[in-house]
Amino acid sequence: MFRQNPNLIQPPLTPLSTSRPPLFLIHDGGGTIFSYYCLSDLHRPVYGIFNPCYSTKSTFEGGIPEMAKTYLNFIIETLFGDDQCDGKVSSPPKRDAGKELSRERDLILGGWSLGGMVSLEVSRQVLDFNAAEVAQAVKTGKKAKKLNVLGIIMIDSMNPDQASFPHNVKIANPNATKMQWGPHTKPETKEAVLRCFHEARRMLAFWELPTWPPVADADGDGTIRTSPMGPPPVVLLKAKENVPLQEPQEDEEEVSRTDVHRGDGQLGWGSYHEGMVRKVIEVEGHHFNLFTEERRAEQVTRGDFGGSWSADNGHEEESSLEVKGGEREEEDGDHEGKMKWRKEGDLRGAREKA
Repeated sequence: MFRQNPNLIQPPLTPLSTSRPPLFLIHDGGGTIFSYYCLSDLHRPVYGIFNPCYSTKSTFEGGIPEMAKTYLNFIIETLFGDDQCDGKVSSPPKRDAGKELSRERDLILGGWSLGGMVSLEVSRQVLDFNAAEVAQAVKTGKKAKKLNVLGIIMIDSMNPDQASFPHNVKIANPNATKMQWGPHTKPETKEAVLRCFHEARRMLAFWELPTWPPVADADGDGTIRTSPMGPPPVVLLKAKENVPLQEPQEDEEEVSRTDVHRGDGQLGWGSYHEGMVRKVIEVEGHHFNLFTEERRAEQVTRGDFGGSWSADNGHEEESSLEVKGGEREEEDGDHEGKMKWRKEGDLRGAREKA
């Protein structure tokens, strides 16, 4: 596995990409970030967070919240450390009205499958981090650090809460899911990935989806009302097909656990928080092969990786990368008309580092 976590997958190569909020992509259930090397240039710093337990065989005893806390600490260290230290690149510091350097950073979270779910937990813990920083600033007089999660990119991440599952869904045995391995995948790699998948299922089984604190607001007559803050806006990339099973099941209606919400346009997230999913982009293929072919990975890249969120004020705005009819329309003159597939050498190099 990589030596540095997060691993800088796409360093910014232009002043424009350097100025854009970084994207942190969290690993899938298998614990690795190799698939994110299949993405074309996203014109912003892109980091991958891999599962540190992948090689150590340890576990997150505290489940998803403990995993999220660990990853949030990785992000804090990356964004508030020396901008050029160890190859790390942070989003540029903001300036307040007094022209003093601000300790505020914008970022976008996301990930494939489990990665999108963990991003939601990280986003909730960011609120606690910001509150703790304010409290500490009051005591010490130092300027508080602040993180702004502009949005979340979920790559076929479903709502894992079993209470949200359709009442008539029939879930196949996990062993029936057809895993796809490369021709040169080592036995120890398969073992590590399967171990991480097993641990992910264990953690999700008792994970309680995060709740969001109320926000006080005053009506025109001065009446104070509270309303839920809600999670950051989500762009959901949704696979069109069900995962094929290893062999015909006793019940033909059985599906992989990844497909229990396949028939729902928002993969079950509407029952969690209405309005959280702002945009859904359907992608050819099924849950496990979204990155296995150039055509499919290109479709994933065409998904809205941060285009819907402003780098300046954190509010949603029209994307500069609109997806219409499967084609990409450019507005930024600095972008090439077509994103190019990353060379095989880039992906091979990533694997050689592991």
